[in-house]
Amino acid sequence: MNKNKAEKRVVDASVLIHSTSLGDFQYLAPNSVILEIIDSRAKAIVESAIRNNRIRIEDPKEKAIEEVRKKARETGDLESLSDTDVEVIALALEKNAIVISDDYAIQNTASQLGLKIEVGVKDGIKKTIKWTSVCEGCGRTYEKKVGTCEICGSRIRKKPT
Repeated sequence: MNKNKAEKRVVDASVLIHSTSLGDFQYLAPNSVILEIIDSRAKAIVESAIRNNRIRIEDPKEKAIEEVRKKARETGDLESLSDTDVEVIALALEKNAIVISDDYAIQNTASQLGLKIEVGVKDGIKKTIKWTSVCEGCGRTYEKKVGTCEICGSRIRKKPT
């Protein structure tokens, strides 16, 4: 993969926590990502990168957040995404930036929005998926995941369509 240094990159907390260095790129991150970092080693790396203007803190606008939530609802990833995850994708969407994350739900939603993805330490997703919630007993599908089926009382599971 050709990693163009000029392209903007939005990074999530998992990548910052597991990185020993950040490479020669300029990164963006929502404030919520920085607040998730409690490990002292990772915090020191991130604070140094912020001081040296390698990470710029910027929060996405509500319009982009809503667009990400809408797409995540369509893909079935919304229940797997935290508010911070949504902000990471929304900031990348606003800035037409690359998303750097090891989180599969972030990768899947970002990909469905047409964003480029890079991974931190794990392998990335192999294909995009749309999820649906299905009753284990009677097979009824649900728009949102609920605990038990209102028809037969069986457990509801998330299933790729």
